[in-house]
Amino acid sequence: MRRLLFLIGLLLPALWPAVAMAIEVREGDLLFVTAGHAGLSAAIDDATGKQGAPSFDHVALVASVPQGWEVLHADEKGSRRQTLDQFREDARGKQRQIVVYRLRAPPGNAITDAVATARKMLGKPYNTTYVLNDDSYYCSDFIERAFRAHHVFALQPMNFRNPQTGEISQHWVDLYRGMGLEVPQGLPGTNPNDMAAAAVLQRIGVLE
Repeated sequence: MRRLLFLIGLLLPALWPAVAMAIEVREGDLLFVTAGHAGLSAAIDDATGKQGAPSFDHVALVASVPQGWEVLHADEKGSRRQTLDQFREDARGKQRQIVVYRLRAPPGNAITDAVATARKMLGKPYNTTYVLNDDSYYCSDFIERAFRAHHVFALQPMNFRNPQTGEISQHWVDLYRGMGLEVPQGLPGTNPNDMAAAAVLQRIGVLE
């Protein structure tokens, strides 16, 4: 018995780092989803990815509900809510990671207000043009608007060019040609990679 207790005592410290690494989300956390390697996801990464940093193609907001946590976000199905478990299952199904970021020093009621604003935006369609309007949203646009009253994130000129080559990928050329539009290079907007790099956010870790 003493030998068994001794062995358990030796093993427990080895397990502590794994326990300490477990992440518990909070209301107002942002969930950034890593980019894929094909289609729209790859095109977003091509234009907005940063060398030496993880590449993201989606971002969502964590909100509390009596049953636990829900995720508020805008994707190809529109501006919607999911349970945190559903959101995680979708990411796993696409073999993506979810990385949790948190506001370093949220001003006043920024988180409460952002969650309330995000809930009011639910039900709108996805903005496939990425040109800002009040009738449809894309993922980082949805998040920027949620926090806009507190000036947490800034709009900036959108970039559709590969930073290394300076060329706009054929994906974007074909997408906008199909909508009868020019690629909106330089128009105001947001993207998940620039948002994740904002100084107001700190990286918490990967959500398992």
